[in-house]
Amino acid sequence: MDQLYVNVQKPSGKPSKRKGVVKENIYANEEVIHTLVPNTTGIALPGAGDERKHFCRGAAVFLGLLCLLLLSGLVVLVFLFTKGNSERKMEMALLHNSYNNVTRERNDLQISYNNVTRERNDLQISYNNLMKELDQLQTRYNNLAEEQDRLQKRFENVTKETNDLQKKLQDHKQWVYFSGSLYYISSQQKSWQQSRDDCLQRNADLLIINSKEEQDFTRRFKRLLWIGLTDREREGTWKWVDGSPLTTSYWDSGEPNGMSGVRDEDCAEIKYPEKENNWNDECCDFQRFWICEKTVAL
Repeated sequence: MDQLYVNVQKPSGKPSKRKGVVKENIYANEEVIHTLVPNTTGIALPGAGDERKHFCRGAAVFLGLLCLLLLSGLVVLVFLFTKGNSERKMEMALLHNSYNNVTRERNDLQISYNNVTRERNDLQISYNNLMKELDQLQTRYNNLAEEQDRLQKRFENVTKETNDLQKKLQDHKQWVYFSGSLYYISSQQKSWQQSRDDCLQRNADLLIINSKEEQDFTRRFKRLLWIGLTDREREGTWKWVDGSPLTTSYWDSGEPNGMSGVRDEDCAEIKYPEKENNWNDECCDFQRFWICEKTVAL
């Protein structure tokens, strides 16, 4: 009896260990084989033995091709699996690198954000300090402005006081002391009444001559000077500005004359300082220097 020896392998992707040679009676599977062989009715076959040999060879070739096909598929699957695994690993590596890059970039951005936040906080603190300092400077400026206004007013007051003191000082320089009285000699000319008004503003009055010494004192100034003598109330009746009558006089020769009715000459002046008798009556509206007298209080 012919026997067929077949290597049996597991249909999995991995080759199985060889169990050995299995002896199989091909005739025992004759029914199965006949189902695989097409009907050859009408065709003359050489013989039953040759048909079995051809069939066995075909089956062996078929099984070999099937194993080869399975092996090829397994190789392809392994290749595809390996390739897919490699690509997956590569993709995972790329993703891992991308993740690392993104993480590093995120960390850098976080550091930058922290730095910017810290810098912003520092700037906010600096801004707050500057605003506080600005407020302090504004307050200081307002105080200085008020102080400036106060000092300006004080300066104006001091300037006025200085001018007044200067005027008084200048005025005092023009006063001359003689025999218990102060005498002021004007530096400008006015009418008799204006001259007297000026003396009154200085707490004095036009000069009243009471002695020869006082008459001689007036001659040193060598000016035409109004004195406090007038007859305006009654023509020909000469009185001093304090209301006392004239008792001792120093009229120049021919004075007072009144210009013989041509004009009123009701005010007395010192006209000729080189003479001892140097008084003259003159029109009160004429412009002359004047001399004031003020008694010194003891």
